[in-house]
Amino acid sequence: MNILIGLIPALCWGLYPIFLTKMGGNYFQQLFGTSAGIFICASIVQVCFKYQISVNDFMLYFTSGLFWSIGQTGEVWCFKEAGVSKIMPVTTAFQTIGNSLIGGWLFSEWVGISDNLLGLVALIIILLGVFVSDGLVKIERKDIMIYLILLVTTIGFWGYSGFPHYCHTSGLAGFFPQSLGMLVGSSVIYFVGHNKIKGSDPFGIKNIISGIVFGGAASTYLLSLSLNGLVNAFALSQLNVVIATMVATVILKEKPKNQIISTLTGLVILIFGVFLMVSI
Repeated sequence: MNILIGLIPALCWGLYPIFLTKMGGNYFQQLFGTSAGIFICASIVQVCFKYQISVNDFMLYFTSGLFWSIGQTGEVWCFKEAGVSKIMPVTTAFQTIGNSLIGGWLFSEWVGISDNLLGLVALIIILLGVFVSDGLVKIERKDIMIYLILLVTTIGFWGYSGFPHYCHTSGLAGFFPQSLGMLVGSSVIYFVGHNKIKGSDPFGIKNIISGIVFGGAASTYLLSLSLNGLVNAFALSQLNVVIATMVATVILKEKPKNQIISTLTGLVILIFGVFLMVSI
């Protein structure tokens, strides 16, 4: 049962980019709708369980949510520009490598030369998986800016994962303030993008469904952390890259059929590298 719960985030996060694509709208509307859906999920959880949290931890989780809005803006924009199947392996690699290096070096989770060497080997394997699955060896000049923007905005995801490390409370207790930060950050970005808050935005409203899917993943991931531990919970959740990439390849037809084998091979290498990285 614990493993099944751990697979729910992978399923929801894997389907989330597909929901974004199907719901439509520009990336401002997708971002705002997603954050609103997450906030609805978090509010329901908070009302049901009435979690208590200190002011300091509230602000840290809130800041984590603000950083998420930065990372999510870049990711959603890149989905629109290059496609889900092309971006998912790359964003997974950026997030895994960044979070692991921050945890290993900043929070001293890697001890000794062996841990650091194993981390670097895992990093190389992850990058190899991206190259094989995404064909980055044939990267075009027009794609360079897309990947640079993705890399820079991924700093937001690193902050999203990093700030909760400083909190004394964990799990679902931080879900509500974190979602509030997501909503505030996304609202500011939405306002800047549209220069006004629309009274009725059908695409923004439709993407609340995408946010509820994301919120389901976020809440069950926090539950999985307590049931399966950090390493297993994170590793299981990263299977989302397989779901998202293959669904986008087969259903959205973002890649020709003759690339499916290389995509699958690259994803297997990538997931192996992720498992190796988080097992240190």
